[in-house]
Amino acid sequence: MQLLLSLLFSFSFTVEQPQSEIPKNGTYIYEVAFAEWSGRTMGDEVVVILKDGHITLKVSKNSNILWMGATPGDVIEEGTLRKHQSGVWIISNDEKDVSLEEIGGCTGGPTVIDFDKQTIEMC
Repeated sequence: MQLLLSLLFSFSFTVEQPQSEIPKNGTYIYEVAFAEWSGRTMGDEVVVILKDGHITLKVSKNSNILWMGATPGDVIEEGTLRKHQSGVWIISNDEKDVSLEEIGGCTGGPTVIDFDKQTIEMC
């Protein structure tokens, strides 16, 4: 019984918690959370522009990563913010994305944004 309770207790810490709501319209600086490095940030920044449920990600002037020839101000990604069935926010261009099994990171699915941690998950 104690082993079962221990396993249940451990599991409760690995379950994704639903994120807070979308911040107000505006321009923010978020860090890149690298999926291939367990979500660690390496100090790389992206500019996040939020406007009425639409999101645009741009290369920051303080970016540490070469974005395949991109320069500061270039758009990396844009789309509609949608809450995935798991409770996390995604950048999406298709309403069906909210039901996808694989999202974020290196899956090829929609990008995950965490407003609480101020991170964008990328590969």
